[in-house]
Amino acid sequence: MPLTAEFRKMIEENIHEIILSIPTLKQEYPKLKQEWKFEHEYDFLYGVVIGQILGSTMAAFKLAYKRQATSEEMLMIGEIIESYFPLIRETIS
Repeated sequence: MPLTAEFRKMIEENIHEIILSIPTLKQEYPKLKQEWKFEHEYDFLYGVVIGQILGSTMAAFKLAYKRQATSEEMLMIGEIIESYFPLIRETIS
């Protein structure tokens, strides 16, 4: 089942909101580094951002469609998210 245009728009808006939160996340980095004991800021921030996007998107899918995404739908969602990887990397750097 293809994703609706409305759901695709919602995913993209969500991704943009999360990307806008990256500067705030970077400000919290020293505190997070001390608490979580990680070494590489870029990798940590990238993982956090992608995790937020995936988690919120899958939750939104379940709310919108009242079921889990199929493998095909998960691939479609992944392609949308993946198209934002360059922007996410640029914003973190």
